[in-house]
Amino acid sequence: MKDRLTHLQGLEPFLRAHLRGQDPVVARAAAVFLRGELGLARGDRPRGAFLAVGPTGTGKTELVLLAARYLFGEDRVRRIDLSEFQRIDAVERLLGADPSDSGVLGRLNWGPSPRVWLFDELEKAHPKAFDLFIQILEPGSVTLATGEKVSFQNDYLAFTSNLGSAEAVRMARSNGASVEQAVLRRVGETLRPELVGRIPDRLVFSKLSDAVQREIAELHLANELTRLRNAGFDLEVSTSALEFLIREGFHPHLGARSLRQTIERHVQDAVVQVLFSCGARRGCLVADVTHSKLRLEVR
Repeated sequence: MKDRLTHLQGLEPFLRAHLRGQDPVVARAAAVFLRGELGLARGDRPRGAFLAVGPTGTGKTELVLLAARYLFGEDRVRRIDLSEFQRIDAVERLLGADPSDSGVLGRLNWGPSPRVWLFDELEKAHPKAFDLFIQILEPGSVTLATGEKVSFQNDYLAFTSNLGSAEAVRMARSNGASVEQAVLRRVGETLRPELVGRIPDRLVFSKLSDAVQREIAELHLANELTRLRNAGFDLEVSTSALEFLIREGFHPHLGARSLRQTIERHVQDAVVQVLFSCGARRGCLVADVTHSKLRLEVR
């Protein structure tokens, strides 16, 4: 029991170390999982549920994946992109169209619990799907077209949405309480109140500041260099290369979403070029602004 408590205490520091610029929501999200894992949640509903809203590319989905990985391992997340359920047959696709079809929920209902059900882009789901989500939240179970009952009472539910993005970006210089109030007002105007009212925690993610963008870039870059070092490459990074990656990787409307891929692509392309030209496996990455790429200067 003591080891378990120690591990649970490490959740919030772990999330802070891997998700930058969102400390207020990190603490609240960690609390959802801690209450559930300590057996404090009601037994007739899911262990925990929250809605994460705000600008894209700020870490909403990443937070859920990180928490699930830390607490339960890699295979406990059941992720559903609700942008694929915008048609009127959304509920049939989720629950099954006939007694031979268990639907998406049935097909994902496998493995040990607790599981973390991640419903991305909630606002894009067809309105009829909201009735289903209300049932999933309370009493915490649904019946598939096959007649099988799926219980969520031992699981966690996480909904993400970009609702309030415009408000969060426009009010980036306002205090956090004002931004949260404006974003949640937008959520309340868009989503059905009986759905929002059944989600106990509503987390508002902030627009990433320039300083946080730099932190995230440095974190992803360090991870990539460590991965390559383990593969036999000894690389250093110049200031010019870091600045280049920040400019290339961040988008004013997409946040940090593409940053990791941008860093990996540019760093790996520079390594490939040097390997083909001289076979070197060490050097310093510098920015080649003329050709919009990184260049590896061999030591």
